[in-house]
Amino acid sequence: TKIKKWKGYAFDYERSKKLVFTLKEPPNSSCSVRNSSIRISTETTARSSNFEVKGYFPDKDCIIVDPSGNIVAQIGVKKEIEDLMESKDLYHIVVKPGIDQAFIAVVIATLDYIYGEYTRCWSIRIFTN
Repeated sequence: TKIKKWKGYAFDYERSKKLVFTLKEPPNSSCSVRNSSIRISTETTARSSNFEVKGYFPDKDCIIVDPSGNIVAQIGVKKEIEDLMESKDLYHIVVKPGIDQAFIAVVIATLDYIYGEYTRCWSIRIFTN
């Protein structure tokens, strides 16, 4: 089976692109399977790091862990927040201090697209703790 990949690029003022990250579906898996994890390779000048999305994104119940296994971001909906949310287009994200919030937001936007949520208007509120 072919492994699915999604790539994220940064563009500079000259419109040249630089690969920033790649999300990879695990072999012999599917994004629609609960408890499968998705690998995120970040491209840096020194080396590449592998993050992982664990959990099930469509239920907004997943975490992003760094190469050491530390949770760097949590995507979820607490019951009291869920009751207030009128739209399923909102994400409650908690990002650990020192983690690039823009990177986490782009990963979530990519996952949103992969899973077909594909919101036209994005509203992200990121909490740090």
